[in-house]
Formats: sequence, structure tokens, C-alpha cells
Amino acid sequence: MVGWRAAPKEIQVKPRILVPLLASLLAALCGAAPGRAGTIVDGWSSVAVPPAPELKPARLDARTTALLVLDFNGHEEAASGPCNAATKPRCLATIPAVAGLIARARAAGVAVVHSTSANGVPADIRPGVAPAPGEPVVKAGPDKFIGTALGDILAKRGARTLVIVGTAAEGAVLDTGTDAALHGYDVVVPVDGLSSTEPYAEQYVAWHFAHAPGVAARTTLTRIDAVAF
Repeated sequence: MVGWRAAPKEIQVKPRILVPLLASLLAALCGAAPGRAGTIVDGWSSVAVPPAPELKPARLDARTTALLVLDFNGHEEAASGPCNAATKPRCLATIPAVAGLIARARAAGVAVVHSTSANGVPADIRPGVAPAPGEPVVKAGPDKFIGTALGDILAKRGARTLVIVGTAAEGAVLDTGTDAALHGYDVVVPVDGLSSTEPYAEQYVAWHFAHAPGVAARTTLTRIDAVAF
């Protein structure tokens, strides 16, 4: 019959269909995809610590090696740099061994280059690891190649291998060492010559140098007493 419309049938949605639909809608409203896997942060406490990297001896040619002594400024107070008793006592603990490494490097004729953090000056570098007359000092953020003459200094000395010590491990040591390796330098990192506010930062820096693509193949992890010139 013209103009006649059948009454609509009642639509029934079964629970087994409705529940997934509601879950999908809720996930969309919350900005999450349904069934999304947990992030590394969600499972942070369940991650096992990987095996420690192997430490190897490093026998180096003094003529083509430079020792980078990074950001030991912090003389007596935190405002003068990162190596101080208030924020990085672990840095102070490395100074005797680093001082011995510097002395051996100088005796062998190895180029020694120092740095300060952006808020430091050479006078703030801790006694025992301070620059000798004539040793260059660069000033920069975590990567000491950026905005400094470090590349030119190393080129003039013919340095192709860099021994890197300093603080913070996850700052100056990590960034400068990674940049150096990615630009073709061989990098030697004595793990007892790097420091941070806590052991975990030092641990993950050691893991990075042992495993990071493009970096690990050019890096030797070692101890200060296993470095020979």
C-alpha cells in the first residue's frame, strides 16, 4: 500500500559483541590502540640486568693517541661544575686513578686535552687532574666536539685513538665518545675513570659503548691499569 511503512524491528546486540565494541570505544577515547603492548616503562622492574661487558687491555701508540679528561671542574662547590662532593662524590673517588693515568700519558708523550662544562673555567678543575701548562682546555656542553676547537686540536696532534675519562658518564663521556666513534676515531673507555651521580648511569654508559651500532665496533672498554702507552 502506497505510503505504508513497516514498524522497525527492535535491534538486539548480544553481549559478546557489545563488550568488545565498548572496549574499542574506550581505548579510542583514551588515545590508545586496543590490545596495545605494555611499554618499557610499564615493565621497568621486570627487566633483567644484562651480563657485564668484557674489559680488555688497551696497548696504544702514544704518537696517535690523545687522553681526554672531561669536566672535572667543580672545585669545592656544585656551582662551579659537576665534579664536587655535593652532587657527584663518585667523581671525586675517580681522581687518584685518573691522576695516575694522566701522569703516565704525559710521560709517554700522549696529548692530554681537558674540558670544562658550560658553567666552568679551567681554574675550577680539581687539583690532581688539572691541566699542565700548555695543555688545551675546551668548554662546551656534553659533546665536546660541538662549538669547540677539539677536532682541530686532535688533528694537529695526529690523534686517531681517544682515551676518555670524566663526568658525567651519561653526558660528556657518552656524547663525546659516541661522536668520536661515529666519526672514525678509535675510542678507549676505562670504566673506573667515568662517574655519575649513581651507579646505574655508569652501567648503562658501559653497556652503550659495548653494544651500540656504529660505536661498539670502535670502542674498547677497559680499566685504567690496563691502559699502556
